[in-house]
Amino acid sequence: LDTHEGVAQRATYIVDPDGIIRFAMVTDLNVGRNVKEVLRVLDALQTDELCPCNWQKGEDTLNAA
Repeated sequence: LDTHEGVAQRATYIVDPDGIIRFAMVTDLNVGRNVKEVLRVLDALQTDELCPCNWQKGEDTLNAA
């Protein structure tokens, strides 16, 4: 809560079924949130694999060596 501005700070969290935070994003009041990015991250988390930056659903994942 930003008491000076009188508004709540904006944050997005993705929490797994075990209650572990897997993704957190906090934005300043003058920065919009990108729903497509949050959905991309959710898709990546659901692969249980290593996904490169800018990865999109259906693309190849990385092999951890």
